[in-house]
Amino acid sequence: MAKLPMKYVEIAAPLSESKEIFDYLQMLSVIELTGTEEVDGLSRLSAGRTPSQFEKYRTAAGDALRILDEYAPEKKGLLAGLAPLPELTFAEYLKKSDEADGLLGVCYDICGAERTITQARAAIARLEAARTGLEPWLGLDVPMKFSGTKQTAAMVGTLPGDYTAQTLTEALLAQTEAAVAVEVVSHGKERSCIFAVCEKAEEEAVFAALRTLGFAFVSDPTKHPPQVRYERYGKEIEQHRQEIGEAKAQIEALADKRRDLEFVYDYFSIRHEKYDALQMISTSGSAVVISGYVAEKRVEKMTEQLESRFTVAVAVSDPPEDADVPVLLENNGFAGAVEGITKMYAMPGKEDVDPNPVMCFFYYIFFGIMLSDAGYGLLMVLGTLFAKLKFKPTGNLKKTVDMYFYCGIATVFWGTLFGSWFGDIIPQVAKQFFDKDVGSLALWFEPVTDPMKLMLFSFLFGIIHLFVGLGVSFYNMWRQGNKVGAICDVIPVYLFVTGLAPLGASIVIDVPPAILSAGKWLLIAGTVLIVLTAGRSSKNIIGKFGLGLYGLYNTASGWLSDILSYSRLLALGLCTGVIASVINTLALIPSSKPVKLALLIPVFIFGHTVNMAINLIGTYVHTNRLQYVEFFSKFYEGGGRSFTPLHTNTKYFNLKED
Repeated sequence: MAKLPMKYVEIAAPLSESKEIFDYLQMLSVIELTGTEEVDGLSRLSAGRTPSQFEKYRTAAGDALRILDEYAPEKKGLLAGLAPLPELTFAEYLKKSDEADGLLGVCYDICGAERTITQARAAIARLEAARTGLEPWLGLDVPMKFSGTKQTAAMVGTLPGDYTAQTLTEALLAQTEAAVAVEVVSHGKERSCIFAVCEKAEEEAVFAALRTLGFAFVSDPTKHPPQVRYERYGKEIEQHRQEIGEAKAQIEALADKRRDLEFVYDYFSIRHEKYDALQMISTSGSAVVISGYVAEKRVEKMTEQLESRFTVAVAVSDPPEDADVPVLLENNGFAGAVEGITKMYAMPGKEDVDPNPVMCFFYYIFFGIMLSDAGYGLLMVLGTLFAKLKFKPTGNLKKTVDMYFYCGIATVFWGTLFGSWFGDIIPQVAKQFFDKDVGSLALWFEPVTDPMKLMLFSFLFGIIHLFVGLGVSFYNMWRQGNKVGAICDVIPVYLFVTGLAPLGASIVIDVPPAILSAGKWLLIAGTVLIVLTAGRSSKNIIGKFGLGLYGLYNTASGWLSDILSYSRLLALGLCTGVIASVINTLALIPSSKPVKLALLIPVFIFGHTVNMAINLIGTYVHTNRLQYVEFFSKFYEGGGRSFTPLHTNTKYFNLKED
């Protein structure tokens, strides 16, 4: 169970069967296309604008589904996302695909209805803004464009500042002796809306006086009294609101087409990927050549399936040495559950081994120590079991659920050893409600009362973890032929750290003299070997000695730093337990038992929910860090790329073979 070896496969077939072969390969999802080199008689197939057209159709279906989710949402349970996708046989898929083009019309109808809603809402916003602008003028009973009569001149506009009819008249008299009648339609701190009338002969003088005060004509004057336009805008707003209601009703009426539209989305996703991949194959006019990488264990079955259905010739060979071969991981459920953790860091490189079979044990162990509460672990186990049995998740989601299931088991194990069941709730309840002292529930010890013990064991687990990583490094170098490097770079470090560990532990605890003596000699041996071998690349004796001392310094400082990093096992384990105990103490503060019980239930539920959520996040992050920074740094290069086969890229259903 590890990285699957890859084979390079070339498939030759008649052009007349190419469509069926390609569809079948897409359903099998076993080959990553690479494309063949263009040679005499063979040329790359061009799909033209077809992929972009299919992308356009898929986008339309996706938009239609998004619109349905917004205006006619489907009722789903909280955990509905864990349920597996419905299955569709290949025959059912082909039959239903005949409806896809017709269903595009439904997509366009839904998208058109949303455009109507969007445009109507924009129009309403514009009209409401215009109505708001008219509100200060509703007291004006003449059009805002009114300019007077044969004998009079009228001016309708605004002045900055707050004026009344009296203060405005006084301000005008200070500027001109012309007779003018003014009406302040509305006024406020920012501006005043006015209507001024004077004799025709005095229009220029009055206008000049108004301009001195900052007068400005209305930018969009009405042909009728403002009230008329205001009411017209109101009617238009109602019409647009009616349009919105009709469009929403149209969308809601099409909600029963949701399953069909989901098929349309997946259908055009498949078609887009297919025609995009078609440009990777070569044709001679009467035949096609399809090439790519296939996992070695699946080559034989794929060949048998193709040869039993089509007229094909299949050639299998080893990939070239310099080829960018993709990486496909395959592990059992226990190790495969943490594949996502490795992929987040980097896929294994060409010379790397799959770290998941080794890493998974430490991942679950460290997760359990950090969360360290059997009650929380039990909830994780029950929750993930429910999800597995009820929804039967598949693919990467199944691996994630499995990971938390195993992490939950590890948490129950360590929580039981440490005696933590929702903190100390069992002893607390026994004492507070039944006056009984049940003592410690720990099968091993309580970290809260003996933190130094957990710290030492954290360092011990860390050394084991790092030693395993160093062992994988030894294996890698040995199988690559670097046997001298494997011995010189690994064995001295084993001796050095193994000898140093009991000497360091003796600072905190009593270590038997025999172990201290053995540790001293192992430390000396490791030190000497590191100094002698770390500088072996140098050509002169002084350089070898200098590099040896530098290697000793790097080994001592680097390993000390790495081992100290495992103190987070202690820190997070204590954090979970201490906070849980504090929550229980707060809930049991009242002296009256009925009040105590009434307070205990809500505080217990809320407090432990928050504590579990926060510490789950912290535990996940720090468990990952111990793998990425400490463990992987000992042997893992990374840099590989994931195997991405030609497949049915579906979101709403799973396509399966008949």
